[in-house]
Order: sequence, then C-alpha cells, then structure tokens
Amino acid sequence: MSALELALLTALTVMTVISALMVVAVRNLIHAGFWLLPFFLGIGGFYLILSLEFLFALQLLLYAGAVMVVVLFALMLTRDVMNPNVRQTNRLAIAASAVSAGMMVYLIGAIYRNLGTLTLSPQAVNAEAITRELGKMLLNEYVLPFELTSVLLLSAMLGAIFLARSPKVELEEEVR
Repeated sequence: MSALELALLTALTVMTVISALMVVAVRNLIHAGFWLLPFFLGIGGFYLILSLEFLFALQLLLYAGAVMVVVLFALMLTRDVMNPNVRQTNRLAIAASAVSAGMMVYLIGAIYRNLGTLTLSPQAVNAEAITRELGKMLLNEYVLPFELTSVLLLSAMLGAIFLARSPKVELEEEVR
C-alpha cells in the first residue's frame, strides 16, 4: 500500500467516523440529517478504493442522493422538529452507549480472532463480473425487496406529510 493510498484511506476513515459520531451527537435533527451526507460519501469512497465502481455509483445515487433527500424532507415536514421547546435528545443515551460499546467489543474480538486468516495483499478484483452478477441479482431474485424498499420510502414520505399537516388550517377551511 502506497503512502497516497494510506493517506486517502485514513482521511476517508476519519471523515466517516467523525460524521457518524456527529449524526448521533448533535441536538438538532436537521443537522443530524445533514451529517449523514459526509458519512454516505465516505462509505462510497471505501467502495472506490476497493475498485467497486458500480457500488460506488449506487452509494452516491441511492444513499447520498435519494435517501438523503427523503430523510431531510421527512424531517422538515415533521411538525415541531425545529421547535426549541421540544426536547430532541434521546432519553436512552446510557443504554445506547452500552449497546454500542458492547457491539464494538464484539467486532474487535471477531477481527482479532480472524486476524490470521486475513491476507495482507489484496486480491485482484474482477469488477466487470461483480457488476454483471449484481445486476442479475437485482433484476431477478432481489427485484421484490428492491421495489418494496421504494414503496417503504414513499410511504415514509407520505406519513411525514400527513404528520406535518396542520389541523388548525384544516379547521379554518371547514368553517368557511
């Protein structure tokens, strides 16, 4: 691994970890939604380093593009997100921290146990074959989950619109 590759990997890792921490650390939900963008871009960068250009493009288009827009629209359409009187912190922060720490210990242990089986030199990747197989799987056996995901995102958007509508305005319209 060259010094440039190591520097790029380190920068992507720092960007991804810091933005992931900021998603859960900021008190404003809109700001947390915006912190998702560098996280999604960092994950896309990892795909690019692994020579998985198709997954990189999917990551940018689907997550950094579509999902990010849906999350921000849902947050903006939800009533009282920006209200300073509404508490926007999680009451289960201690439990969430304990679960996160436990998961981190488990993952570090799993990596440590399998350290001997990891290869230090990367194998050649046939990106064309991976892209072809991924396309076949998306259009054949995984077409139903793929389409159900779009229905789920659409229903989340409609739910946010329904929750954001103001009953006061509707009552005034009915009185007229």
